[in-house]
Formats: sequence, C-alpha cells, structure tokens
Amino acid sequence: MNGAEVLKAFMRNVAQPVFVVTSKSQRGYAAFTASSVTSISLEPPLMMVSVAKGTKSHDPLVASETFLIFLLDYTMKDIAEVMAEPIDPLEKLRKVGFTESEYGPLLNRRAGYLALRKYRVYDGGDHSIVLGEIIRGELPAEPVKCPLIYHSRKYASLAECY
Repeated sequence: MNGAEVLKAFMRNVAQPVFVVTSKSQRGYAAFTASSVTSISLEPPLMMVSVAKGTKSHDPLVASETFLIFLLDYTMKDIAEVMAEPIDPLEKLRKVGFTESEYGPLLNRRAGYLALRKYRVYDGGDHSIVLGEIIRGELPAEPVKCPLIYHSRKYASLAECY
C-alpha cells in the first residue's frame, strides 16, 4: 500500500466525530460534512477545519470572513449524508433547511454550533487548513447523549445510546 492508502485504512479504524461546516462569501456558499475538525487553542479560542481543494465548498470557505461549525447528534444522520453529497452547497442547504445569519448559513436542525471568524488559512497538501476564532456559540441545554460519529465508512453512535 502507498502512503495515502495506508492513511485511509488506518483512519477507518478511528471513530471520528461528525460536524457540518457552512459559510457564505463573495465566492458563494460552503456546506459540507467534516470529521477533520478539532480544537487548537484556548487563548485565543481557535478551531481547525480541513477542507479538500477542488470541492465546491473550498473556495467559498477560504474566502469567507466567518463560518459555522455544527454539532450533530445521531438523529441528524440525514443532514450529514446530504452535506456529504457532491452537489452545489446552496442546494444542500435548501434540502436540510437553513436561515441566513450574520455568520453564514445557520442550519435549522442542530445540536449546537460555533460561529468563527477566520484567523488563518494554511496549505495542507490536497486540503486547506482553516483556523477560526470562536466569536459566538450555542450549546445544547444537556450534553449530547448520542453524538454522530463516523467509523469504518459508516455513520454510527455510541453503544450506550441504544
């Protein structure tokens, strides 16, 4: 196996959280499912999103000043599936339902979200790494009992949720 094949096979064994990322800029809309999202720093409060170059969401996200990261629970698997489709980002947003906000497209269904101001963009090979500083957030009243995760090429949740 070459390096890319080994990396994909390795990561299939890792349960990863599933997020949706949206933005709006002069380049259009970004809307996609992402598992390459992580916290980076507390001071300032930074999050990282990785977006594939050549996708319909890449240029709009990189050009945006603000973007949103949405937390999903297991009942929102349908949203993750739509956002993973290789279609126009605005069409995806219309399928799942959204409203415009000052930070970008706000999903009507969500477990919580973070609004971020673009902090830096770095080259990451076939992806761009976008850092954002948290400027606002909405958290669920109770911790998400059944977060949506991705493992071995399929959506899943924690066993204790069943």
